[in-house]
Amino acid sequence: MSHYRHILVAVEAGEEADRLLAHARELGRLFGAELSVLNVVEPMPMDLNGDLGVIPMNLDGEMREQARKTLQPLCAAHGLEPARLRIEVGQITATILAVAAELGANLIVLGHHRQRGLAALFSHTDKGVVSKAHCDVLAVALTPAKASAQA
Repeated sequence: MSHYRHILVAVEAGEEADRLLAHARELGRLFGAELSVLNVVEPMPMDLNGDLGVIPMNLDGEMREQARKTLQPLCAAHGLEPARLRIEVGQITATILAVAAELGANLIVLGHHRQRGLAALFSHTDKGVVSKAHCDVLAVALTPAKASAQA
């Protein structure tokens, strides 16, 4: 069994973040590993030549701040210092991989939603991270218990 020294947990600023952080924190405790938390905000594309014109607000900055407001209290509840939380703007898969390499993480923990139909064609973050990571990846099933029992 591998001995994990640094775990990077990639979370969305949503309702499953608490569950994923709890899982990653327990893994960190079991392995005596350092834990870092990452949230990636995808840049908002804007067509300034179209009908929208110039939008005077920084949407990426506002999205980062909203993610910080959501995730900082959750990290604190799990005993993580504010410095352990990183919020980055970029393409999700590439940013997760880059931050993992930068931190020297040897385990990436991320959530996995079981999807069907057209949704399955558009969400490839977990598959992209698994196929391109230079370390182990744990995809934690985040499907609600009722939905997974019916599947």
